[in-house]
Amino acid sequence: MRLTKSDFIQYLHCPKSLWLLKREPENYPDSGSSAFDVKLARGGYDVERHVRQLFQNEGRNVVFQEKLETDDGLLARVDAVEQMVDGKIVLHEIKSSTRVKDDHVADACFQKVCAERAGQKIDRVSLVHLNGAYVRQGEIDPREMLVFADITDKVEDIEPEIIDGIDEALEFLAGEIDRNGCSCPEESRQNHCDTFELFNPGVPSPSVYSLPRLSKKKRKKLVSKGIFGLEDIPKGFSLTAPQSLVVRSAMSGKPRVKARKIRRFLSKLVFPLHFFDYETFASAVPLVDGTGPHRHFPVQYSLHILEKNGTLTHREYLEREARLPLRLVEQLQADIGRRGSIISWHASFERARNRDMAAIYPDKEEFLYELNDRTVDLEEVFKKDYVDARFDGSTSIKNVLPVLCPELDYSDLVVQDGSSAMAEWERMIQAGPEEADKIAQALLLYCERDTRALVAIHAFLRDLVES
Repeated sequence: MRLTKSDFIQYLHCPKSLWLLKREPENYPDSGSSAFDVKLARGGYDVERHVRQLFQNEGRNVVFQEKLETDDGLLARVDAVEQMVDGKIVLHEIKSSTRVKDDHVADACFQKVCAERAGQKIDRVSLVHLNGAYVRQGEIDPREMLVFADITDKVEDIEPEIIDGIDEALEFLAGEIDRNGCSCPEESRQNHCDTFELFNPGVPSPSVYSLPRLSKKKRKKLVSKGIFGLEDIPKGFSLTAPQSLVVRSAMSGKPRVKARKIRRFLSKLVFPLHFFDYETFASAVPLVDGTGPHRHFPVQYSLHILEKNGTLTHREYLEREARLPLRLVEQLQADIGRRGSIISWHASFERARNRDMAAIYPDKEEFLYELNDRTVDLEEVFKKDYVDARFDGSTSIKNVLPVLCPELDYSDLVVQDGSSAMAEWERMIQAGPEEADKIAQALLLYCERDTRALVAIHAFLRDLVES
């Protein structure tokens, strides 16, 4: 049994989860790799490729992905180890982020400990990350795109703690565990381990994890008393107004609806209604000129237009080449009317993309800012005026749609989420004509489903307040 850097980070998060993975892998839930995980890994490989190019161009003495093993069970593949001209050894940890994070320092520290236990001497530790201000113009310039941050002092500050943690992890894995609970119940659902349900089988749904923005202090107070069900939260327990609405919905088995406010929201919409959604692309290493690391630019939109008489039309655009969205903006100008409300979900994202494009294309600024002025966020209704415990603590359209319009979902689509759409768009622009056409059709169907969902939810609300 070997303890890798990834293992150690998992141990720090939830020791029992790692124990099950290492000792009983057949019982570990197979969650697979999401499209986001695959894209993240690919971004890391792309960054490393440019680091290699830089070191090669400068004739530096570097070994990449060196495998190191120790007698006590540590295993590491160090991103890069460089021998300097003065004889000193520098360990480089390569990340696809645009800044140094605490967990990056912990990663690098683990690698340093492993290297030194394997007999190497490490004099300095460097974190190689992306320059967030870099903008691609022509061929990638690795010297401009990459930042070499000396984190030696930060690594040395936490090294005693990391060494203790490594030794504790090795000892923990060698022993047996109590299978009653794990270390995650005090964390939010987003931070639960993959084995949470195995170690905590009694947690109902919905639960205290369904309460929006519940502080860790309050969550700890509840779970320390064994309170997980919403109906078990004591009367008088301090909750915010949105949290209280979720509890009341769970207790009654019905949504909490403020019909007057929903009616007022709908009455302010101006016909024709434009139900609108962007799909975007972003990558660690910028793909096209004028973009930077992890900067989104639109590659697709879907637009359903609802007239006051009930006529519904659909328009769409998909960029088939790796280029900035000038043609997309021009097509949008032709497709979208000059009057009428524009309805999006989590509209701050669409507004941000419009601002980005206005900065790139000053002659389109008036049009794009006018779009922002007309944009309305349908999600806002479900944060306070229509609250249902069945949304399970999220107002994502993927949570709201199955509850309100169960006949309309994404299960029949090849592309079913934004991360997959991003990955498929990149695959499309690299594919041959026949394969590219298949991917394009899948992307168009997905984006169309997003705006059709907006139309359906709007109709649900309209029928609700008019009944």
